[in-house]
Amino acid sequence: MRYEFDLIDDENDEFQQLADNVGTVMVFDESWENVSPQSKVMISLSRNAMIGLGTELIRMAHRFEVGRHVHVEPMMEELVCQRMGVFMTPESSELIIACGDELDVDSYIPLELQE
Repeated sequence: MRYEFDLIDDENDEFQQLADNVGTVMVFDESWENVSPQSKVMISLSRNAMIGLGTELIRMAHRFEVGRHVHVEPMMEELVCQRMGVFMTPESSELIIACGDELDVDSYIPLELQE
């Protein structure tokens, strides 16, 4: 299967029509406690890393199954491994990408703020 999209015109993307293109970002400490509210997350990628990760995310979406996940770990001196189209620098945090069951965007907006 092939997926096609316009790199310039982002006004007519099919995936946006149902407003169910929703994601969740969580940050955990070493004991797996969710510290998201007091955290910020920055992902810095080279151009080719963006292309690599984007391509692998599309492949993962094609085989979507809620709960399926991939761990992308930083490289270590004895182990340099590409996962999901990118090499993570040694100072990076582990990145876990999961297929979630998030609802459409309106489900997260209070009724009084919806139009």
